Amino acid sequence: MEQLERLTYNQALNRLEEIAELVRKKEISLEDSLDLLEESVQLATICNQHIDYTAWLPQTDEETAGEDIVAR
Repeated sequence: MEQLERLTYNQALNRLEEIAELVRKKEISLEDSLDLLEESVQLATICNQHIDYTAWLPQTDEETAGEDIVAR
């Protein structure tokens, strides 16, 4: 998982999309599907970590001008 942890949000999301396409084709074995499921869970965790980190970044007054900060 060490290499996965270095992925950016977009890289992790793109890999999740690739995995979804592979699974939709239904041309992979059950064992490979389980491996992809495990990878998907790790990628989803990475995406969530990036989102959580971004939500806590300080914002400038220009970015928040006129915004309600209720649903962040």
